[in-house]
Amino acid sequence: MSRVETNKNQIKSNLRVLLIGDDMRSFLASARSLGRLGVEVHAAPFDWHAPALASRYIKKVHYLPRVGSWTKSWLSSIQGLQETHHYDLVVPCCERSLLPLYAQRDSLSGVRIAHPGDLAMAQFFDKIETRELAEKLDVPVAKGEAIGGYSDADQLIAQYGLPMMLKARRSYSAHNLEMRGDVIAVKDRETLVEALTAIEDDNSYFVEQIFPAAGAAEGLGVSVAARKGQIIAAFQHRRLTEKPGGGSSSVRISEPLDPGMLDAVTRLTDAVALNGVAMYEFRRSAESGEWVLLEVNARPWGSMPLPLALGVDFPAMLLDVHVPEEGRIFNAEYAPQIVGRNLMLSLIHYMEDDERPNRYFPLFALSQSFKHLLRCLRGREVSDSFVWDDLRPAFLEYFALGGRFLRRTKWFKQGRPERRVLPSRRDDQHYISMGKEGELDSQFDHDEKEKDRKVS
Repeated sequence: MSRVETNKNQIKSNLRVLLIGDDMRSFLASARSLGRLGVEVHAAPFDWHAPALASRYIKKVHYLPRVGSWTKSWLSSIQGLQETHHYDLVVPCCERSLLPLYAQRDSLSGVRIAHPGDLAMAQFFDKIETRELAEKLDVPVAKGEAIGGYSDADQLIAQYGLPMMLKARRSYSAHNLEMRGDVIAVKDRETLVEALTAIEDDNSYFVEQIFPAAGAAEGLGVSVAARKGQIIAAFQHRRLTEKPGGGSSSVRISEPLDPGMLDAVTRLTDAVALNGVAMYEFRRSAESGEWVLLEVNARPWGSMPLPLALGVDFPAMLLDVHVPEEGRIFNAEYAPQIVGRNLMLSLIHYMEDDERPNRYFPLFALSQSFKHLLRCLRGREVSDSFVWDDLRPAFLEYFALGGRFLRRTKWFKQGRPERRVLPSRRDDQHYISMGKEGELDSQFDHDEKEKDRKVS
């Protein structure tokens, strides 16, 4: 379980913040951080049954329409919450909420959005723009180029080799919030040809050479909080395990800051006048020590519980950047070689690995849980989910894992369907019938009218 530092930096005024999200990592870490400061935390989740909503630090939960299906209604609901509760800051904990709020920031009266600044929004939420900025600043990136239906598969293979990575330049766009951009490991020519044929918009995807081309690689992250491009604090971690085939990390370890990476991060942060928080993701050769920048997450990120547990409070710094208060002091020092483990995520990765027989999963889960508890008690590990002052979310997530395992078994698949965890269109229609849709003129109007006609 994570250590809970006594927070001597209590705020002097009564602040109220709306967090948008519901995950057990960036969202829950933000709720715990701000709640310990004395902030009144409200939540607007996507998953209405998320375990994170059970946190003792969340005072109110507001159930809104789905942002992807009824974006106009969702934005109007945010406006209504602002008028009722007078939030000092609205913190989107993911791109699905940040992008539409930023796009409509001028239409939302009185809503102060925790976004990283105009340049950061333009440069860091488009991976091709990020690459081009890095190259201008002499920050190493993996070799790659934008592609489309015009691209020649054989030429790409000759230039970048196989396997190669094929990535969407944007994880989400303000026009399509329910479809996440693909990241594909292309292992053969047939897969590449099929992917190129399926691309509808030229330059919406790019290929990237795998770095390093040979030998073992390490994934690293350098996290910062900055005020108008000036770094307040920085933290480095290294991934120990991640999702099979690539993806989010479930186990990571704190490391001293690498001077070369920190210099690159400092130049990038200054170039976009970053005003908030960001995590810069790197890939490093385990043999040569050479590294490249992969991407930047300029919003709360998944590994945020580790620095928070070690006393580097990025959510509190994000609050201070947008709602400054005299007298706040932030710690930038942390202990290296401390492991942060997301026990649930590591168990899910094990369960979803098709090469491992699921019949051994219950025994594996119990043994890993016991070992994790012992390491936490000895001070060798901290937990993303389990913290002494806020245990309910972790226990609910742990129990939900059992149901998830049962749903994967053959005998259970013949029973009842899996419970719906997202609001349905009927839920959305309920909000519209209550008169909460509003009249925001936005770039989403045309799409919303089309959806209204289909549903009615």
